Amino acid sequence: LLPTATYNTAAAHGGENDEAGGKSGGAPSGTFIVEKESQFLFNVLTQNIKTGQFNQSTQVLATVVASPQGRAVIQSPQTGRLITLKATPGQTVGAGQVIAVVEQTIDAGTQSSIIAQNSDWKAKRNEVEAQYTAAKIQYDRLMKIEDIAAKKDVTEAKARLEQAEKNRALYQNIPLQKVEGAKYFNLISPITGIVGNYNYSVGSYINSGEILLEITNLNKVYVEAQSFTTDVNQLKDLVGVTASSNNKNDTTVYQLKLISAAQEVNAANQSQKIIFEILNPKGQFKIGESINLYLSSKNVSAQIIVPNNAIAEVNGKAVLFVKDKAEQYSISYISMGASNGKYTTIIKGVEEGEKIVTTGVYQMKTIYLNQ
Repeated sequence: LLPTATYNTAAAHGGENDEAGGKSGGAPSGTFIVEKESQFLFNVLTQNIKTGQFNQSTQVLATVVASPQGRAVIQSPQTGRLITLKATPGQTVGAGQVIAVVEQTIDAGTQSSIIAQNSDWKAKRNEVEAQYTAAKIQYDRLMKIEDIAAKKDVTEAKARLEQAEKNRALYQNIPLQKVEGAKYFNLISPITGIVGNYNYSVGSYINSGEILLEITNLNKVYVEAQSFTTDVNQLKDLVGVTASSNNKNDTTVYQLKLISAAQEVNAANQSQKIIFEILNPKGQFKIGESINLYLSSKNVSAQIIVPNNAIAEVNGKAVLFVKDKAEQYSISYISMGASNGKYTTIIKGVEEGEKIVTTGVYQMKTIYLNQ
């Protein structure tokens, strides 16, 4: 039982104003009692309504999309078999980090050609090694008899040795393992981000151009707003764009930066696409999420404004709970005007100076509906 009481309008004896002689009774009043103990228990707080300076704002629907540097698609350039996965879903990887290793799939003719090339490469490497050994032996022999050997022979032997060393170093810089393992290639992440789910598992064959996974970076995202001509005209007098995440525990008001105005009009609904940038270090905004943007203009007017969290809904209508006395409250149906995401203008329903409930509104609504 909630500690409440109601004031009902009823006749003293009943029947005085009932011409049909039926049973009379009063309808529930818009006034109800909330004792001080209950106010303290439910943390009910109020504030005076004041006329404030309200920035004219427009609410538009927007969709979160990845920034150009915030999403990368990892694809295989050639058909092959997935050998190794170097990262797990949800892991943060850096730009240039190896994500997976793929073994190139080749036909029998290509494989025979590669074997022949490897054999030819081995033969040439052995030939270079033999030339180097012969040149070094000849040069060492002449150096031992340098006093009696012809200077021309020593110079020629030295030149042959230097050339043989260069040829030998060329083949040593390309190990045989690298030549034989040329059919393996790495898939590398081009950006820093978080690894998504893999579309293939180890041992699977992946065709050329097929997507293995996606990597996303949510530190900075773009927001595409669908706006109409009347809203786009306000961009000229724009002083700020804000948004709130759909996470109820996140009370941060995010500031957005205009990136690109509309370049074309959607023929279906005549809307225009405007792109904003938003810093998202905590990852509150997800790709594909729908959010509301508030475009604030320079136009300022003096109006009665109330916090959005003070507005409740009863029977499909917007209401405010007004404090009349220490323990007496009443419900007031209101007509709302513009809103900027935090405050809403009130056209009628309350007046300046009245006290309205701003905290514990849900509890007040429950008490009223249970009277």
